[in-house]
Amino acid sequence: MNRFCLLLLWSVYAFAHAESDLSFANGFGQYGVGLRVVQLVDRARVLRDKIDLLSGAPATGERARPIQTLIWYPATPNSGTPLRYDDYLRTAATELEFARTASDVTRHVARGLKDDYANLNDAQAARAAAQVMRAMRDARAAPGTFPVLIYAPGSSSSAHENADLCEYLASHGYLVLASASVGVNTRSINLDLEGAEAQAGDIAFLTGYAQTLEQADGARLAVIGYSFGGLANVLAAARDDRIGALVALDGSVRYFPAIVQSAAYATPERLALPMLYLGGKPRTAEVMNRNQQVPSSSLMNQMKYADLYNVTMDTMEHAAFQSESLRLGPEQRFGDYTLAEAALAYGWMGRYVLAFLDGYLKNDASALAFMRNRPQQNGVPAHLLSLDLHLAEGGAPTLATLAGSYARRGHSKLADIFQTMSKRDARFKPGERALISWGERFLEQTRYREALEIFALTSALYPDSPRARFYLALGYDKHHDDVLAIAAYRRVLALWPDMQDALRGIERLEGVPAQRHANFEVPAVH
Repeated sequence: MNRFCLLLLWSVYAFAHAESDLSFANGFGQYGVGLRVVQLVDRARVLRDKIDLLSGAPATGERARPIQTLIWYPATPNSGTPLRYDDYLRTAATELEFARTASDVTRHVARGLKDDYANLNDAQAARAAAQVMRAMRDARAAPGTFPVLIYAPGSSSSAHENADLCEYLASHGYLVLASASVGVNTRSINLDLEGAEAQAGDIAFLTGYAQTLEQADGARLAVIGYSFGGLANVLAAARDDRIGALVALDGSVRYFPAIVQSAAYATPERLALPMLYLGGKPRTAEVMNRNQQVPSSSLMNQMKYADLYNVTMDTMEHAAFQSESLRLGPEQRFGDYTLAEAALAYGWMGRYVLAFLDGYLKNDASALAFMRNRPQQNGVPAHLLSLDLHLAEGGAPTLATLAGSYARRGHSKLADIFQTMSKRDARFKPGERALISWGERFLEQTRYREALEIFALTSALYPDSPRARFYLALGYDKHHDDVLAIAAYRRVLALWPDMQDALRGIERLEGVPAQRHANFEVPAVH
C-alpha cells in the first residue's frame, strides 16, 4: 500500500469527528440526509465508439451510456452510515466502470487528487478526505413526497462536485439527483453544442428516472447547473416544459452565447419559467474582449416571459461556486478573496438557491418575498451580493397559452385572441400542423364550431397551404355548412387540382339537395 493510502487510513481514524468549515446562512433543515448511489444505463444512447480508442480494435462489451447517479434524499436523522468526503471522491472512480475493485478505486482517488489538486500534500489531502459530511449512506427515507432537483455539474466534473449544496437542499425537503458531466463518446465533454446536448440528454434521462422514485413529486421539478451544466440545463428546459424552474451557478449560458444561438429551439417562448442566475464578479469589458468572451447577444436579456433573478456574488470567483474547490482547492483559485470569504459567500449562495426553489416549487410566499427584498433586508453582509430582478412580461405567446386563453373566453373569438397575442409579439405564428392537430381534437368530439374557428385561423395564417384549406372545408362539411364546404373544397383544388378528398367532397355535396344553409361565418384574421 503506498504512502498516500497509509496516510488516508490514519487520517480517517484521527479526524473521524472533523467537520467541514462550510456552513449555510440559515443552517440545515429539519430532515436528515440520506445518500444512495445507483448505477444506471441509458440504452437509448451510445457512449463508447465502435472502435476502442485504446486498442484501435472493434469495441466489445456494453457500449450504451452509463449514468451513475447520486441521490440525496430527506431521511430520518441519524439512521444510516455516516459519510466522509472520501466516500464522495470514491464515487468518481466508478462513473464509467461500475465494477472496479476497492483497491483500484483507492488508487483512482489518490491519482485524481494528485492530478487535480497538486497544491495538497498527502496529509492535507487525507484530512480533506476524512471530513465528516451531513449525508448518511442508505439512511431511512423520510415519509412523504418531495420536489425533485436535477443537479448538472460543470464540464467533465463528477456528480459530487457540489455535494454540500445537494446535502443542504435535501435537508430542507428536496430529492436531489446528479450524474457526472460526460461527453458524447468520451469521459471528457467538449464545450460545444453537441457536448451541451449530451449533458441535456443526461438531465432528461434523470428526469424520467426520478418519476420512478417513491419520494419524488414529479410535478415539481427544477434543474440546477454549475458552469457548463448551467448551459445544458437551459437546453433541457427548452425541450421539456415539465421543468418548472432553473438555477445557474455562474452558468455558461452567459459565457458561450454562440452555443446558445446555435440551439435554435432555446427561445424565450420555450423558456418561460423562473430562473435564478448566480454569477461571479463581472469581468471588465476589456478583459472579456481579450478573451473573446464579449457576448454578441444574451439569451437572459431576451427571456421576457420569465421571472429572472440575476444575483451577482461580488466575492466569488468561478471556482467558488462548487464546494469541491472550497474543500480541496488552493486559495489562489478565489482571486483577491480568502477561502473564508469565498466560503461565506457560498453559504449565502445556498440560501438564495433554497429561497428561490421554495418560492417557485413550494409556493412559499415568504420565500418569494425574500427573493425580492433588497439584500440588506435579508441580513446579507454588506458588499457580498447584489440583485437585479426582472419579472415576466405576461405569458409567452405559444399554442398552449393561446389554447388557455381560448378556453377562458368560453371557446369563442379565437381570431380576436390571436390578434391580441400577436400584437405583443409579431413573430407569433403557431405551426400549421400543430394547429390542425388541435382542431382535429375538437372534430373528434363533434365540437365543430370550435374546430372551424381553429381551421379558419390556420387558413388565414397559411393561405397557400392546401392542407390548411382542406381542413377548413372538412370542418364546414362536418358542420353541415354545405355551401361554404363546397366553396372551401374548390379553393383546395385551386392549390392542389387533383386532391381526391376534395373532389369526392364536392361530388358528394353537390349530389345532395341543398336543403341546409351555411350558418358559420369565417372570422377575419389580420
